[in-house]
Amino acid sequence: MRKLITLFSLFLFVVLAGYIPAVIREIPKTWDEEKLATMELPLADSTVKVKHYPADQYYQIPEMSVYKTYPVYIGGKEPPGYYDWLKQQEPEIIFDASKLKTENDWIKAGEHVFDMPVGFTTVDSAYANDFVIRSKLWKEMDFPISKDGIVPGLLYVVRKKGVLELGNLGCANCHTRLMPDGSILKGGQGNFPFDWDGTINYIIDKQYKKLPDSLRNLPSGFFRHLLFAAPWIKHESQSYSQSLDADAYMNELLPTYPGLMFRHASVIGNYPTLIPDLYNIQQRKYLDRTGLQQNRDIGDLMRYAALNQGLDFLNDYNGFSALPLPEDPAKSDIVRYSDEQLYALAKFIYSLKPPTNPNLPPVKEVERGRMIFQKEGCVKCHTPPYYSSGQLTPALGFTPSDDMLMQYDIKDFCVGTDPGLTLYTRRGTGFYKIPSLIGAWNRTGFLHSGYVKTLEEMFDKARLNEDYVPKGYKPAHIKTMAVKGHLFGLDLNEKDKKALIAFIRSL
Repeated sequence: MRKLITLFSLFLFVVLAGYIPAVIREIPKTWDEEKLATMELPLADSTVKVKHYPADQYYQIPEMSVYKTYPVYIGGKEPPGYYDWLKQQEPEIIFDASKLKTENDWIKAGEHVFDMPVGFTTVDSAYANDFVIRSKLWKEMDFPISKDGIVPGLLYVVRKKGVLELGNLGCANCHTRLMPDGSILKGGQGNFPFDWDGTINYIIDKQYKKLPDSLRNLPSGFFRHLLFAAPWIKHESQSYSQSLDADAYMNELLPTYPGLMFRHASVIGNYPTLIPDLYNIQQRKYLDRTGLQQNRDIGDLMRYAALNQGLDFLNDYNGFSALPLPEDPAKSDIVRYSDEQLYALAKFIYSLKPPTNPNLPPVKEVERGRMIFQKEGCVKCHTPPYYSSGQLTPALGFTPSDDMLMQYDIKDFCVGTDPGLTLYTRRGTGFYKIPSLIGAWNRTGFLHSGYVKTLEEMFDKARLNEDYVPKGYKPAHIKTMAVKGHLFGLDLNEKDKKALIAFIRSL
């Protein structure tokens, strides 16, 4: 008995001291067809059935390699000899799941996946070198630039020695924020000008009309279909989007601002999407502004990342798909994340914590605002501690079925905001997700399409007038528009509004 006790004590010591290998993790299967089918809500037009790419073909698609990345500096701010030094670097793959033992190992590896670009342009090309890297118009373009001269969201990658590439379209491109003090915050609402391809062509180059027809017509053809088409939706916003020529297409990109973009599967010219931060993701019941995907476990977050980094282009919508299906997925130009990479990415996102407002409003004003927040009933939707109930609300013009009300967590109350993003796009479910107010002080733009720029504008009753000119997003082809819906707080006096805003900015 004494020997058994001694052995058991030794075993506990070894375990607690961390001298045995970590428990083998069970990595969820990303492309689980049954879970994919039950993860997504039905589209607003329930006659349209979404079929995802078959799992057996998905796992034939080549896996992405995660390379070491290097910061992009504004012209003249880079260390001496930086570009020559980069071209001497060997390609370095930095994700190896076999070496990941601890929780911190997975989180750090997930940060590399978060940073890794999926789009590349050779720096030696005129497009990258002249229009982007060396441009003297970064500030005019409203590019974020850190106190060290680094551009958040853009990265250099060396995938072949001697070939330097500018990478973008990774998670970091949309979810990295330049803070007012010049520091860089990962996981925040990005303030990179996300529609930069069009903006650079239209503003930086200033010679857009001199480009070859093949380049000028590309956005108004292939991209228009790939990013925005939803032919089953019979609405003027769809017909307008699909009728844009190259110049009009570029012009419609200009009213967006850092933190707002025409995300794929939205509709250019009408319904951009406000970029969210990535904090408290584990507590969010639904993902996407329209609540398109449920967030039941880490596997759902992995699936969401895979879909939104390009695999939803292969969705079948009653016979329509944005991209033709690869004849041989193993030889396709498409790449996919491995299950291990997605698991690590999800772990990194789970680890993100919202920062505290460094410039908190006065305590008395915050406490007054807290009482107004409760008195006005804001807590019914923006429920503590995450300041969101996590529910969905039906959009104006959409009536959820009894089955939906039973199956999903829905607050059956419409707040009257513009229904376009959730009724007239590929992401449309007929619902909007109730957003969290945590970190609202660190956001640019409010409402799902960023129609208002600040909390002050949000609570300004003048926005309801038809002759109103929004300070946030307004389509390029119209002069004025009312920003309707979410009437809460509009009738408060100015003192109470100021206190309410102070409280929201304290969260």
